[in-house]
Amino acid sequence: MFSNSFATLALSLKKQGMKKNKLLNVALQCCHVIRVLLIGFMIAISFAVVHNWLSPEVYDFVKIEGMEREVSMHASTTTLFEFKVWDHVNKAGEASAPKAILLKDLSLLSFSLLYLQTMGLLTVWLLIVQRIGSVIQSVRELQTFRNRNSSLFRQIGWYCFAAFLLMAFRWADTDNDSFFGFYLHYMPLVFMLASFILSEIFEEGSRLYEEEQLTI
Repeated sequence: MFSNSFATLALSLKKQGMKKNKLLNVALQCCHVIRVLLIGFMIAISFAVVHNWLSPEVYDFVKIEGMEREVSMHASTTTLFEFKVWDHVNKAGEASAPKAILLKDLSLLSFSLLYLQTMGLLTVWLLIVQRIGSVIQSVRELQTFRNRNSSLFRQIGWYCFAAFLLMAFRWADTDNDSFFGFYLHYMPLVFMLASFILSEIFEEGSRLYEEEQLTI
């Protein structure tokens, strides 16, 4: 009777372990796919920048999203607070200001800043996904409460703060127009706070694990 009970318990634990490993494997594969996509986006954007220098006429009608002509302030209770300012200098004989900034009209400085912001943000997301993959890998290998995981969550928190800074402003300048947008995105700050809390939890778990090992 007892042997049957132990066999049933062992089989149940084995099934749970297999199910857990499947979920972790799926999560790792998702991280891998996201990393590949992010790298692909970075390569595609860099190629487009080079191609724009070689054949600028191809991008004559490309508009910069979120830089429409307006002076506004908007607050959302869910995602962000934003403040936009647009300044237009009329020229003689000009009918009206354009409704959006075109890529071809950007000054070299604002174009470079836009590119660096975009690449920086993609790099930050890539680093975050890599750290999450490392944590999942350690959980799969039954190395959950290790000092390394605490450090990884702390790194994720700082990367979230970097993403918040990169998303906090947008600036564009042309011969006739200038645009500045200031944005406070809440979600990166929420994830940053959650990451730092998890870092402390994992650090405490690591300390308790080491004490248990010394006791044994």
